[in-house]
Amino acid sequence: MMCRVGSVVAPFCVYLADVWIYLPQLIVGILAFIIGILTLMLPETLGKPLTSTLKEAEALGQSDKKKDAACGLEMNQHA
Repeated sequence: MMCRVGSVVAPFCVYLADVWIYLPQLIVGILAFIIGILTLMLPETLGKPLTSTLKEAEALGQSDKKKDAACGLEMNQHA
């Protein structure tokens, strides 16, 4: 949904150049930087098996090692 909102609002960002010539580029740059920082909060998935159910995907971001180990065993048994 936010992608659609962004595609509707993006053409109007050009009009911000009337306020200050660098404002559209500054807004896009700041938003890109913030989104880049927010992606660091995503859980690491390197070396982990792919999830096949919603329950496994929800358990992927939890920090409890016992749940991660049990979930890993469950995912391996499904294959």
